[in-house]
Formats: sequence, C-alpha cells, structure tokens
Amino acid sequence: MQFPAREENIRTKSMFVSRALEKILSEKEVRRPPHGQLRRACQVALDEIKAELEEQSQGSKTIPKANFIEADKYFLPFELACQSKSPRIVSTSLDCLQKLIAYGHITGNAPDSGAPGKRLIDRIVETVCNCFQGPQTDEGVQLQIIKALLTAVTSPYIEIHEGTILQTVRTCYNIYLASKNLINQTTAKATLTQMLNVIFTRMENQAIQETREVEKSNQQKCQSPMIHTVSGSPKFGRLKYSQQESKPSTPVKADLTNGEPEKKRKWR
Repeated sequence: MQFPAREENIRTKSMFVSRALEKILSEKEVRRPPHGQLRRACQVALDEIKAELEEQSQGSKTIPKANFIEADKYFLPFELACQSKSPRIVSTSLDCLQKLIAYGHITGNAPDSGAPGKRLIDRIVETVCNCFQGPQTDEGVQLQIIKALLTAVTSPYIEIHEGTILQTVRTCYNIYLASKNLINQTTAKATLTQMLNVIFTRMENQAIQETREVEKSNQQKCQSPMIHTVSGSPKFGRLKYSQQESKPSTPVKADLTNGEPEKKRKWR
C-alpha cells in the first residue's frame, strides 16, 4: 500500500487550493458588502480543507477516498469570483483556475450537480467564457481568459468535447475580433492556431488508433484452422486433403462420386 505517497499528494493539492482561495480573499474589493457570499464560500472551503489536513496529520489509517481534490466542492468560490464583475477579483480567480487545471488539481471529471448529463469541466469552461462580456471587458481579464481556455484545451488532465470545445474556440475568436488591445489580439490569434492544431492532432491520433483496432479485429477473424475437406460438384467428385498425407512429390488423388474411372485425355 502506498498511502503515504497518496496522502502527500492530497496534502500538496490541498495547500495549492488553499493558497488560491486565500489569494482571492486578500483582494480589498472582496471585503465590500456585495461580495459577502463570495467571502463565505471561500471561508467554508478553507475550513473544510483545514479539517481534512488535520485528520490526515493525526495518522488516520483509513484509505483516502480519492487521489484528487473534489472539484465540485471547491469550485464554487472560483465561480462566484468570476461572476463578481470586479476586474481584479475576476482576474485573480481566472489565474488561480488556470494554475489549478494546469497542475491537475482540478480535473472536473465529476458530474455537474446543476446540469444532469454534463461534467463539471463543462461548467468550468462555461464560467471562464462568460467572463468575456464584449469590447468593454477589462484587458487583463481578456488575457486571463485566453490563458485559461488554452490550458483547458491542452491540459493532459482533463478532456473537453463537442459544445465545450466550440465554446472555447468561439470565445477566443470573439476576443480577437472585439479586443482593442493589440497584445490581446495577437495572443488570441496565436491561441486559436495552437488550439486547432491540438484538436486536429488528437482527432488524427484517434482515427489511427481506431483503424489499428479494426485491422487487429479483422486479423483475428481471418485466423481459422486448416480445411481438411472441400466439397466439389457432382461431376468432378469430392477432393480429400490431408495435411499429413500430402507431400510435394505426391499428386493429389480424386475420388469420383459416380464411381467411374477417370478417362485419359489425348492431347494433340
């Protein structure tokens, strides 16, 4: 059993999430009355993480539930921060989310409790995309959106498909069109190119893998035992083959079903 290694991994991820939440709480604007729900959500998450770390430090012999932080539990503070309409808080939240996804601390593989049939990563990407509200969006927020979406597409720890991928591409394209900042325009364009390259490379690799699996399956179906009897027509009779009796120098004999001897043909 490798409990110490797993516990150390969980402890590292817990500390990483804690620092991200503390960074959001350190913003001066968070202390204002409109952001009371955000403060409470951050504090609740910090208290839960602290309780988990204390439980592990007491030498608990129970098996850890999982080798990852439950993203569904700790994503709410970041979601509220992205919806705060405060450029400083939104930028901080996006930066933290980008790092959490990049290091695999938040995978989003859990089901989304608010949308049946979807995963949490779909909700995370949607939250990031909704931070862009058009040309009036803060330039710093635009840049953080681009970075977070690129990480979501290229990260080996998460998988996004179908509508979620389209949403990431559409958002980057909208930033490229609407942004008045030349740096953000150039970054969005380069990000789009990199995203599309990654997406098509994965599609090609998936197609190659499926082709190999089909070929392997066909080869297994084609492998069959040697045929010992071949039925011929009534006119020519039935040919009998034997792997042991057949020799290179021995011609194959034919037994005619009608009992008549084979007639010799004269060749001119």
